[in-house]
Amino acid sequence: MTEASGYLKALLLNLRTLREKAGLTASDLEERLILGPGWITRFEEGKTVPNIDMLFAIVHESGANINDLFDELTESPEAAEIERFIFAEQSGNNIVINFRYARFDAEYTLPNSTIDEFEEVIKTLRNGLSRIVIADDSISQAIKADSVAKTFLKATSVWPHVNPSDLWWFVIYRAYCDPFNHPAKFARLDLTQSWKRTGGWALEEIVVRHYGPFLKQHGINLFIANGETKRTLASQINVDERIESDKIDVFLTGDQDNKCPVFFGVVHVKSSIAERRTDDVPMSQALSRAGYTSIFWTMDCKSTPSKHPANRGELGKLGDSRSAKRKDIEDEGYFTGCFSYNLNTIPSLSSLADEQRIYVCDFTNPDDAFSRFILQRWSDFQAV
Repeated sequence: MTEASGYLKALLLNLRTLREKAGLTASDLEERLILGPGWITRFEEGKTVPNIDMLFAIVHESGANINDLFDELTESPEAAEIERFIFAEQSGNNIVINFRYARFDAEYTLPNSTIDEFEEVIKTLRNGLSRIVIADDSISQAIKADSVAKTFLKATSVWPHVNPSDLWWFVIYRAYCDPFNHPAKFARLDLTQSWKRTGGWALEEIVVRHYGPFLKQHGINLFIANGETKRTLASQINVDERIESDKIDVFLTGDQDNKCPVFFGVVHVKSSIAERRTDDVPMSQALSRAGYTSIFWTMDCKSTPSKHPANRGELGKLGDSRSAKRKDIEDEGYFTGCFSYNLNTIPSLSSLADEQRIYVCDFTNPDDAFSRFILQRWSDFQAV
């Protein structure tokens, strides 16, 4: 992915000609420019594209000028592809998503898909983020989260057959980290750090937007509260321990005739099973002991950097080799059930109690195991 192609590769190959005309070795240039061994050869072979400052410095130290670099071109090669953090190539009926993953140029195959669909999804993100240019800084974070949420839900509608967790981890996250999808004023922003907050908020929006309208039809409110509303709702929760409102991601309340909606639970929304888990467990246990619902909702993202990474998740296998994180759900009951949107997650055996099971869902229909579980929990809460 970092290699040059077309016109740019031909141009870089001419760096060697200029260097050799100057009677310099690659080591000579590396010494002059204070570069580690191998960089000049890597640039000359087009394996890494130097930035414009480095290119000019190499040409200058070779005793040439930039016009000499172009004069050496003997033919008109094809135009170079623009290097992006993420891009797609058609491969039969599939597209191959290319992205940077640690030291690897990674690939993920998106089955039964097209380049046009990929560009449609990426443009959804780009167009959403472009609103920041004319927006007040106070709402820029909300715009980012909204843009990511819309893009993910767009991706799940375009590719309903694809693992949602893969779309989140291999497409949406990587596209967000591509600076060219953001307004130019964020050119120096560390987008991996920006993602930590943006991705978290976006996931909460995704849960509410996908399930909220369906649950509302059944008298249940699934919503994200602002700071003041969070504190008000938290103060009404009848538990022995103090509930820290800022740790509540999504609220669940139920409608009753001629009465204010009644709080009956929360949804902990996380990209991975490990993320902020230690913060959520004490509150979840307190809520569960008091009869409230405390669901763990996760993309269960987990993969190892490689050329062809696999998003296996963190919940592990069944049987004797179960992971500690799976045991926390199935044995310890730290949460009122767990819902994974990674199709590689292995669901719990149906012999377990509903509240101790790990369920696997997708985004094809909001009338699924997650919404039915909440409906049952509200019914049970009312019956007490």
